[in-house]
Amino acid sequence: MKKMLSGFILALGLGLLNQSFAFAAPIEMAEKEARPIEVVVNGEFIKMDVHPLMDKSHLFVPIRALASLGLSYSFNPSTKITTVQNKDGDYLKISVNSKTAYKNEKPIQMNMPAQNKNGRVLVPLRFITESLGYTVQFESIRKFVFINSKDYSFDPKLLYQDDLQAARKAAIALPIHADFKTLGTLDGYRLHQYSFPIGRADTYYFNDGIFTFVQIIDGKAIAIGQLFRERREPSQAAGNISPEMSLDTDPIMEPYNHGNVIFFDFEDSTATAGYTDDNRKRVDIDTKMNIYSDIIQKLPDHR
Repeated sequence: MKKMLSGFILALGLGLLNQSFAFAAPIEMAEKEARPIEVVVNGEFIKMDVHPLMDKSHLFVPIRALASLGLSYSFNPSTKITTVQNKDGDYLKISVNSKTAYKNEKPIQMNMPAQNKNGRVLVPLRFITESLGYTVQFESIRKFVFINSKDYSFDPKLLYQDDLQAARKAAIALPIHADFKTLGTLDGYRLHQYSFPIGRADTYYFNDGIFTFVQIIDGKAIAIGQLFRERREPSQAAGNISPEMSLDTDPIMEPYNHGNVIFFDFEDSTATAGYTDDNRKRVDIDTKMNIYSDIIQKLPDHR
């Protein structure tokens, strides 16, 4: 099944410029369980042994994950109080199942209390990070959480560095902004695919059953539009894209006129990169993923 699906996605990505091609949504191939939520801190994906939990629109993370945010923490087993502290010395004290927290010993109210799940203390991420000087953004297209410290800013030069793999990793670590109502998500579709023009990192399309076309302008990832096509259903589009857009002549496809490379992942924590070489032969490169950004692999010949 994995090889069959790999071939399908490669045909989907590498055949994008064929006007007769139809976007497909093979939901029957997908598992029903939702993808885990990924967290990006100051432009870097972080590795988590337990992924964040969404409960009533609030995101919870295990306290040990806070170390990845530059926060220190401790847990007092006798009082059941968790203390979280930033580098400036500001700290929070939180008790499981209590909506009253203490910042530098002053009480403040929480919308949702900390939880104990299977012996792990989970704390509300937005409350913790914003109380200690971070900004938090949830991107609805990929369901990613972006956390930035007050002194962090993205350097657009990263997209044009000689290391194309690093440039593309920087590109997908930017939150995607959309000034239009998006098409939503497909329930149960777990695969992620990115396609970049050969030799570039400043534009890509993202596919999770719905295609999102992204351009990075002044260090900001902008969703130009979205497209969803099934062979037996009317096309749907959003943003600056028509449902009848031509995959050959639409200006948004111009960067791909000289070919593209694709990267996609599987549920078994492996990823595949695919492209067509100079002899028109399809090439697949597989890798084991330890962290989400491993989906972007190093390719030969500055592809």
